[in-house]
Amino acid sequence: MVWIRKFFDVLFPRPCIGCGGRRLDDGEFLCGLCHDHVPFILPPFCATCGQPGEMEYEYPTEDFECGLCRKNTYRFDRARSLGVYGSVLKELVHFFKYQSHPGAIGDITLLIEQNLKEIGETYSGLEIIWVPLHRRKLKERGFDQSYVLADRLARLCCLPLVEGSLCRVRDTPPQARKTRAERMENVKGAFEVTCPERIAGRRLLVVDDVFTTGATVNEVAKVLKRAGADRVEVFTLARA
Repeated sequence: MVWIRKFFDVLFPRPCIGCGGRRLDDGEFLCGLCHDHVPFILPPFCATCGQPGEMEYEYPTEDFECGLCRKNTYRFDRARSLGVYGSVLKELVHFFKYQSHPGAIGDITLLIEQNLKEIGETYSGLEIIWVPLHRRKLKERGFDQSYVLADRLARLCCLPLVEGSLCRVRDTPPQARKTRAERMENVKGAFEVTCPERIAGRRLLVVDDVFTTGATVNEVAKVLKRAGADRVEVFTLARA
């Protein structure tokens, strides 16, 4: 019960996962100061992949396109990320994902609401789908963090969630420490559309936790478009 939790929080306050200090505000795991220091990605950013402008250009123009996107590197139509994968946001993602704390979605929700308001995004007309875990990894972790993110974003934006149409058919090794080319190869053939009739003609928003090289969401976009998706956009919690 809520009052019991609050009682124990007073007696045994959980430290903020960002700074280690005492929680003082509404978040479950982030203090107000750390919440305010999450590095949101705001314009200017690449019109296609959402890469922050300062990562590539000292003085980026509005709606610029990065070098990779000018080379038609990606199969998705557009990607956006909430914030830079560093400091507070990195700690929050790791806590949520690797320490199996789905309850951190409460703090994440507050950040998503704030970011969507700041960039004026609604994702109107899209249906939400997520990058699924392989069944072995799901059993090991106990929950699918991308599904939890997708479900929460669908509720926030009042968009339908497309379930049971995409699965991970190959349990791929971790992407960490791999080059861009190795990441692309690692996820090749890892996903499969199980219900093409639910995908054909749809405008979809693919949700995942972190965008590093974009290899995973690019592979997902490829199989969705092969199944007939009309448009594929991407939303990730963080951009590395």
